[in-house]
Amino acid sequence: CAANHETLTRIIPSQEMLKDHQMESYALAIHQACLQEPPVPEWESFDMRELCACCNSDFTWAYVLQSEPQKMLSRHHCFSCGRVVCEGCSRKRLSHERLGFQMPVRTCDSCAFAQFEGAQDAVSAFAAEEAAARSAAAGRG
Repeated sequence: CAANHETLTRIIPSQEMLKDHQMESYALAIHQACLQEPPVPEWESFDMRELCACCNSDFTWAYVLQSEPQKMLSRHHCFSCGRVVCEGCSRKRLSHERLGFQMPVRTCDSCAFAQFEGAQDAVSAFAAEEAAARSAAAGRG
């Protein structure tokens, strides 16, 4: 582990850190810094793809404004495979520890479903995820 790296020596632990952050962000950053060579996929260029890699829809199909800026805003990268996908196909947030992402990050539907052996497992997991998101949103409102 590169715990002796110059950047990490600048972190001076204090009571305020522990109280404010519970050290979780620092532990996550140190864990990610210790990955020697995470197998990060090469990301596609937005210019390379006119259609979503998952559903093959045009990126502007859901927008009234068929403008180039709107088209750019409707494209996203999947952190797992690096492909360019639409908003609808990249709503899942999953952690990918093998890539160095312990916190949930944008994941396309193809990669999300590939993590499960059977379709029923995926449907159950995503239903639970949606229910948790709805309950969290209701708690804020």
